[in-house]
Amino acid sequence: MDSESSDLTPTVITVEGFNANDHFYLEAGETTREELTEPEASEPNSPQVLEVLQRLPVLVIALDLPRRIIVFWNQECESVTAYRSEEIVGNPGALQLLYPEPVYLARKLADLHETQSSLRNMEWTLTTRSGSKRRIAWSAIEGLKIGAASGISWWIGLDVTARSEADRRLRDRDKLLNSVFRHLPDMVYLKDGESRWLLTNPAARAVLGLTEQEAYGYTDLEIANRNHPASAGLRHSALAEEATWQSGRASHMQETADDGQGNVRSFDVVRVPTFGRRGQRLHLLVVRRDITDQRIAATKLELAGRVLEQSTDGIIITDEKNRIIMVNGAFSEITGYQAAEVLGRDPGMLASGQHGPEFFQALWKTLNEEGRWAGEIWNRRKNGEVYPQWMSLSALHQRAHGEITHYVASFSDLSSRKAAEEKIAYLSSQDLITGLPNRAQTALRSTLVLKHAQATREQVALIVIDVDNFKTLNDSLGHAAGDQLLREVGNRLSAAHNERTIVGRLSGDEFLVLVRNVQGTAEAAHMVNALTEAVGRTMTLADLPVNVSISAGIAMFPSDGEHFDALFGRADSALYAAKRNGRGTYQFANATMNEAALERLRIEAALRTAIESDTLRLEYQPLIHLPSGRIVGTEALCRWDHPERGSIPPGLFIPIAEDCGLIEALGGLVLRKAALQLRAWHDAGHPELMMSVNLSARQFQRGVVLKQVEDALAISGISPDRLELELTESVLLHDGEAVMAVLRRLKALGVKLSIDDFGTGYSSFAYLRRIKFDKIKIDQSFVRDLIDDPDNAAIVRGVISLALSLGLAVLAEGVETEEVAQRLRHLQCTYAQGYHFDRPLRPEVFAQRLQSLRPSGFTG
Repeated sequence: MDSESSDLTPTVITVEGFNANDHFYLEAGETTREELTEPEASEPNSPQVLEVLQRLPVLVIALDLPRRIIVFWNQECESVTAYRSEEIVGNPGALQLLYPEPVYLARKLADLHETQSSLRNMEWTLTTRSGSKRRIAWSAIEGLKIGAASGISWWIGLDVTARSEADRRLRDRDKLLNSVFRHLPDMVYLKDGESRWLLTNPAARAVLGLTEQEAYGYTDLEIANRNHPASAGLRHSALAEEATWQSGRASHMQETADDGQGNVRSFDVVRVPTFGRRGQRLHLLVVRRDITDQRIAATKLELAGRVLEQSTDGIIITDEKNRIIMVNGAFSEITGYQAAEVLGRDPGMLASGQHGPEFFQALWKTLNEEGRWAGEIWNRRKNGEVYPQWMSLSALHQRAHGEITHYVASFSDLSSRKAAEEKIAYLSSQDLITGLPNRAQTALRSTLVLKHAQATREQVALIVIDVDNFKTLNDSLGHAAGDQLLREVGNRLSAAHNERTIVGRLSGDEFLVLVRNVQGTAEAAHMVNALTEAVGRTMTLADLPVNVSISAGIAMFPSDGEHFDALFGRADSALYAAKRNGRGTYQFANATMNEAALERLRIEAALRTAIESDTLRLEYQPLIHLPSGRIVGTEALCRWDHPERGSIPPGLFIPIAEDCGLIEALGGLVLRKAALQLRAWHDAGHPELMMSVNLSARQFQRGVVLKQVEDALAISGISPDRLELELTESVLLHDGEAVMAVLRRLKALGVKLSIDDFGTGYSSFAYLRRIKFDKIKIDQSFVRDLIDDPDNAAIVRGVISLALSLGLAVLAEGVETEEVAQRLRHLQCTYAQGYHFDRPLRPEVFAQRLQSLRPSGFTG
């Protein structure tokens, strides 16, 4: 530049829609070029500006809007459209070339007039010379004026075809995904890291009867707390979701829920959590599929298969060409052929050769005309034996066209009928395990003996015998060892009898011995002692020496009854009394004992009514933290106030509930009441409190513990780690693996587990290694004499040391004096309960104690 150019200031071209850094600066005062229209002295730098605009890597045009003529067309425009500047500039039809659709062009030009040529990022779709479409984002260049012509507006354009196409594909994909999401038959939920609902499809909302506004931003628990009909299911879902979050990986499980109309539906549920780089919870995707119909169909299919496989009749299924495609187990048992030997072959391979062609012609004629045939036929086994069958044949037809698709034949072995009848006769009279007469045969023989004794005026002793602790031995050593034990007991009882004695097995571990011509109760007692001694000798089971004892109940004819049923009932009651008095002994029947049996039935009936009417109540005994003296929890204890009998002790009605099967309902009731009461105390300002609930071994045997605990947690809404379940050591001896599996599920829920009455049962450290218990409770029989009995003190010290080394808390039961409490503190026992601190209290009294108890002020 020359010296005069130093007085000139740059001309700034501002392009709307672009960043400030994208402005173009043109210096004034440089050489001129021919203007677009008439030259004007006030615009001296037009040629240089035009040169820059011509070479810009973006589209630049000048538009005479009133005349709709393009008056400038740069190189990038030529490159994008393939139209040369000579074809466009000054051509009145240029706009029609670029925008051949008149309606589209008119609408876009109208937009320009309305906005007065001040636009940014206005996207137009132009047509190139080849006919392809390009999406151009035009923005007005503010303040640019070149030449003297008026009405000229300058525009800069960016080719955004690729971005526009990408946006379109994204919109199409979002539209497709949204359509798929909305029309999925599965229930789909997307939740944030706090389990609040972000997205749900209509199927998911329909199940709960919620609108999108009612669901968005809420958790399952918040919806459940609105008294939603499906609140229990929502709480179950919340527990499962929390378990999935804590596991850190996707979960796949099957759940059941009420559909709101009293029907239980089955769901296949997949939960997929996602986490951030720092481990924070981001999203949880939940997909629930209603598999109720599939499960019903699968069950029907499974049942059909089991019926087919377990049928005692042989079954053959062939295709339409009479080739065998399936046989059942009974077929192999009857014919001797395994399935692999006959598949794909013609059933004619079984023919005996004893039927002529006319027989089979008549068979097929009937089958084709009537669709079935039945009759006797002779076939041959694999070993060559010819035998008679009763066979039924059916032809299966395709529903649509009626064509035959399969043939089904079922047959029974007529030659085995007599053997089966003989076997049935044996089974109806003999016990399979011991070979002794069974219950029915024993009763029949005993009745005949009693009739003879009535005629000859003889005395008869009816003795009912039960093997003590049989279930524990059976569960510990296995069912095979249990059967061996029963056989050995049966053999020893049989060896001790003579021609005037009947020995039979009634059921389970119960036997009956009937002795006629007995010379009074002394001889009967002597015989029972002899039987006890014979059975008590050491026997070997599962390669282990075992000693067993028996308990017996004795009823005398005719003094205790004149008929078998009456005598058996008295003897059975006497047996129950013997077992209650310590086992390994015997008891004679009398009228008082019979009344006791009736009284037990009355208590059972009253207990059933009390459970159904929800009239049982709970009392709560405080659990004390010994170092601080604070109440940290309570143990729920069931109480029964009978309207006529008054208070019935738990030691009486709980064993009855276990024996008669009411413990399942009773245990569930206690869990629910205790959980709801704990929730009330938490809401009242005591969220640190724990609730301890005892579980019965029978609850585990019936397989209801896990569901009862989940229901109690869902109904109450308490945190699982505030609930502690107490198990006695005997629980762990029944169905060991099944119990361990339930305990692991309970731990996964987050509840606490403690061993109650530690040291009084079959103490074993094996289960302490297999299951992570939280607490050991030392039985009060050791704690009560802690001060005076050195042996008990050593046991307590050892248990506390063991527990602390395993990282377990220790609770001492039955603390009744401050001296015992101080000794326990010295031994570093963690918790205690007992009358020294408080007796079991009603809920309202316990609430008062929460306010009044201080570390320095215990009451006895």
